[in-house]
Amino acid sequence: MNAHYQGALNKAISWINEEFKPTGIIVTGSIIRGNPHVNSDFDIYVIHEESYRQRVQKYFDEVPCEIFVNNFKHVYEYFEQEYKVNRPVSAHMIATGTVLIGEANLALKKLIEDANKFLLTAPNIDDAKRTATKYTISTLFEDATDIKDSDPIACRYFLNRMVQDLMDFVFLDHGIPLPRPKERINYMESNYPNIGKLISSYYKTESFSSQYNIAKELVMLICGEIGFFEWDSGKV
Repeated sequence: MNAHYQGALNKAISWINEEFKPTGIIVTGSIIRGNPHVNSDFDIYVIHEESYRQRVQKYFDEVPCEIFVNNFKHVYEYFEQEYKVNRPVSAHMIATGTVLIGEANLALKKLIEDANKFLLTAPNIDDAKRTATKYTISTLFEDATDIKDSDPIACRYFLNRMVQDLMDFVFLDHGIPLPRPKERINYMESNYPNIGKLISSYYKTESFSSQYNIAKELVMLICGEIGFFEWDSGKV
């Protein structure tokens, strides 16, 4: 970390210590990971013992900092909520971050251990959920098809939603927690190249007709159906 970033981080930690009573401070983000870019920021997770939670976005030496203030109970609630939708955002921040304050705190150590567990665990998906999700994806493509010729902009909107939902489904269906958004397509290309290459091509092409055809190929590959198909949720 260069001197400018280090100075900004030092000022951020000093401000946090004045404003809150932190039990632990964990900092993460591309600067900490060693691959910063011009818009990089610090993500700072502050653990305290108070009952409130707070989020602050603040500059220190022109470096943006996102500060998340929570107690242990709040964080475990985030773990559970994010686990249910297969998006371990908080777990990723805490498991991969650098502890600046509270390294010897046993509760913080346990929190980091649990974050690592949540980071590696995806919720189970049963056949009914799998079929319902495929139907949702397929229906989005059908909606796009309905307006392909009359409203290409809205059609692209449906196609983009469909491709994002499709990626989410592939991770869930394979029991993999969603990676960080910036890493998802690369992960897909490396681990599921037949799907990943299509998704990469979808975003690379500037041709509307090519996008549509690639989306159609993706739907058939993942869902095996386009548009309406028969299914029954069963009695719930």
